[in-house]
Amino acid sequence: MEPATITGSLYRELLENGYKNLAAHFQAINDLNVFPVPDGDTGTNMKLTYANGMKALGESEEIGEITNEFAKGMLLGARGNSGVLTSQYFKGIANSLKETKDITVMELAEAMRDGYKTAYRATVTPTEGTILTVAREGIESVYPRLKAGKTDLTSFLAMVIEAMKISLDRTPSLLPVLKESGVVDSGGKGLLTIFEGMYKYMINEPIDGKEVELDISHSALPSVDISAFNEDSVLDYGYCTEFLLQLLNAKIKVEEFNIDGFIESLKNMGNSIVCFQTGTIVKVHIHTKKPYEVIEFAQRYGEFVSFKMENMAMQHNEVVQKKEEKCKDRKKVAIVAIAQGEGIKNMFKEMGADIVIDGGKTMNTSASEMVDAFQMANADEIVILPNESNILMAAKQAAELYKGSKVYVVETKSIPEGYAALSMLMGDEENAKTVYQEMNDGISTMVPGFLTQSIRDTRLNHVRVKNGDYIGGLHGKLVVSLPEKNKALVGLLGKIKDIKKCETVILFYGKSISEEEANGASEAIKEKYPNLEVGLIPGGQEVYDYLLGVN
Repeated sequence: MEPATITGSLYRELLENGYKNLAAHFQAINDLNVFPVPDGDTGTNMKLTYANGMKALGESEEIGEITNEFAKGMLLGARGNSGVLTSQYFKGIANSLKETKDITVMELAEAMRDGYKTAYRATVTPTEGTILTVAREGIESVYPRLKAGKTDLTSFLAMVIEAMKISLDRTPSLLPVLKESGVVDSGGKGLLTIFEGMYKYMINEPIDGKEVELDISHSALPSVDISAFNEDSVLDYGYCTEFLLQLLNAKIKVEEFNIDGFIESLKNMGNSIVCFQTGTIVKVHIHTKKPYEVIEFAQRYGEFVSFKMENMAMQHNEVVQKKEEKCKDRKKVAIVAIAQGEGIKNMFKEMGADIVIDGGKTMNTSASEMVDAFQMANADEIVILPNESNILMAAKQAAELYKGSKVYVVETKSIPEGYAALSMLMGDEENAKTVYQEMNDGISTMVPGFLTQSIRDTRLNHVRVKNGDYIGGLHGKLVVSLPEKNKALVGLLGKIKDIKKCETVILFYGKSISEEEANGASEAIKEKYPNLEVGLIPGGQEVYDYLLGVN
């Protein structure tokens, strides 16, 4: 017979089995990608976001603490729209269950209602037929059938899964793009997969698949070049020290904790400081030659949830494309951009981006990586260019989490839009608001497009696609599909309203395209549209043969 309450240890097992099931099936979730190109990443984003929540768990056995730690880890690690919405869903659950030790099934159900409501509030324009719908209908259709004190957890999860399956099967009828492509919503499938994993734990059913164990030990050492620091070295740069600090009432009055005073004290111990508070967790990043001083100081307020320290002489930062770790003078305004492809990243730097984070299609940048980039930017105000529609929500979440500077998010949804935004920089702007406005003016004049090869037959946006066809889109919407690459590229331009009045087209050609082939594409465009001036840029991006911006 099941216990009457859900304990912290049981809830922790549910979360872990939810992860295992998600990790075992994330590729199937990726394969539900609407666009017939190899960039499906919903499953990957949800898995990485969820894993970050698991890694943030401490030793507490109280559900209030567990849900709080889990949600905060997810918020910082959120990748892609699906990851952000999943993190917001579990944030709502955590808010509902704060200060609880054990809970009833009814309390869990109420928390799940708060979860989907929080996720809805996180979206400017909620779209039905997505993970939001599955989360809402999954609990609202079950809630009236619950009997307080009589419905056990196993039965409850079974009902939720049944309701989510029905809701998921309905998503194509709510979202035409799903129906046209013959798939269900991938985010909704991911959420269902999580709850199926929880249910499997309750019925003692093992998770299918290999290599789904989650390493939450934090004990794995990164690969480093030890030759960079030997017996003749001098500690020039110090240690890059990062940790999550759980504030404790046993040491201070947590509600009276002053983050500003905490930061002022850290300034005496090092530099390159990023420090912000989320609930009762404080995240700290500092470069210091005396990490023991920082450790001793931090422990006056609480204990570490996680801790990382690296000798900066050997440190290799994989998040930002920056070789030096020396602290630079603080700027008034800094530009952070996200891009993929060596040519594009280098070009963005040349155009004025202070930091370019490696990310985009197939590997969406997390909120935590953006927060780290904000700190390294070392500016009073920051403007970020996400340059990918599936990174936009995470960028907004990162901007909200970061307290070290005022952050403006320019809603660039593609590399061409990021290019158009950066092209507006004059170099003499005094504040980020001016930069933000100028960049938005640049975006409004640009028509962004893409060309790549289909990996399956489908029908999307009233365009019939055959496996192997070259497909092109404008503003993210598929508009052309043809078997020949250059004809598809020229046909794509023909879908632009008033194309004959346009003056220029910038072509970023991908990693698989040679310079000779790109020149051939340029000639094909000029033959059809002699009024267009064609600019070629070796972007080096994956997935897309061409990214283009027309104005």
